[in-house]
Amino acid sequence: MGLKLKKLDISDRVVQRLTEYLSILKEVSKSDNEINSIELSKIMNTTSAQVRKDLSTFGEFGVRGRGYDVNKLIEIIEGILGINVVNNIIVVGHGKMGEMIASNSKVLGKGFKIVGIFDKDPNKIGKEVLDHLVVQDVENIGEFLKDTTLKVETAILAVVKEQAQIAANNLIKNGIKAILNMTTYKLEVDDNITVINMDISAKLQELNFWRILNSINIEEETE
Repeated sequence: MGLKLKKLDISDRVVQRLTEYLSILKEVSKSDNEINSIELSKIMNTTSAQVRKDLSTFGEFGVRGRGYDVNKLIEIIEGILGINVVNNIIVVGHGKMGEMIASNSKVLGKGFKIVGIFDKDPNKIGKEVLDHLVVQDVENIGEFLKDTTLKVETAILAVVKEQAQIAANNLIKNGIKAILNMTTYKLEVDDNITVINMDISAKLQELNFWRILNSINIEEETE
């Protein structure tokens, strides 16, 4: 049961739905061993055809007439997302956002482990913050990534936006392949570098738009 991974066939939205399927399946596994595409689509508020199309992007995992083995599908999706193994990450920036992430590492979920935390503030450097990890000088990132026996290709960027591009360039120069950008700055990177932007302000704007639109729809329906 091999996985099919062709980059051109996979959209951002498919990957997003994949993470949603995983969350749903973990809840379902508490009470059921099997689920079909119709049942999954109802929970997802989509169509069974969409569910089958999304999953078939990566292979054929269901049994005709029965649907999916819940625990097996969880394992498969975790494998597709690469969280069936430990992924080491570093956090760059130990301000309010970086500190929140570092002090609550469980929010990262399964498959991710913080192995390094960096900042440029002398008052923070040397402070023990997580599992005996000490905040290191941001100038030491290159040396850390070069010398560590751990494979690290992912970073969480939580610096002030004015320093975002400089920090990202330094990370990429030293071997980082993927960046979760917690700043509002639009990073300029080569195509072989993956960046996911987590702009809370932008997400709140989207949320507010849908709240207003839903309110308008409700008012129109009640008129």
